[in-house]
Amino acid sequence: MSLAVTVSLVLAACGGSGDDGDSVEGPDVVVEMFDNRYQYTDIRIPVGGSVTWVGAGANPHNAVDAGQAWSTDSVFGSLDQFEGDEAKLIYDTAGTYTFFCTYHGNAQGNGMAGTLIVGDG
Repeated sequence: MSLAVTVSLVLAACGGSGDDGDSVEGPDVVVEMFDNRYQYTDIRIPVGGSVTWVGAGANPHNAVDAGQAWSTDSVFGSLDQFEGDEAKLIYDTAGTYTFFCTYHGNAQGNGMAGTLIVGDG
């Protein structure tokens, strides 16, 4: 086996960076907030499902709905989540939400931003 193939297999086994920017779906989802990006930018959960927003970078981060329906501040008590800080939100209302980090994105979906679909959306 060549060195290039071996390196590719090792990176694939370790997960590499393939999870970044991908979609995730499930009843209880964990999303890490790295420096200037979310681990997942397309999230789908059922009504009553949850997303745990986890600080995973050196800079402060948060997740805020562009329509102001929810924010990690509501359960964490601050918009400043640092590495290891967690905010678990339960979503009881169906809808499509644009979320963003107030430090690294905006409500128009630019920068550190994504879409959360709750329910069949």
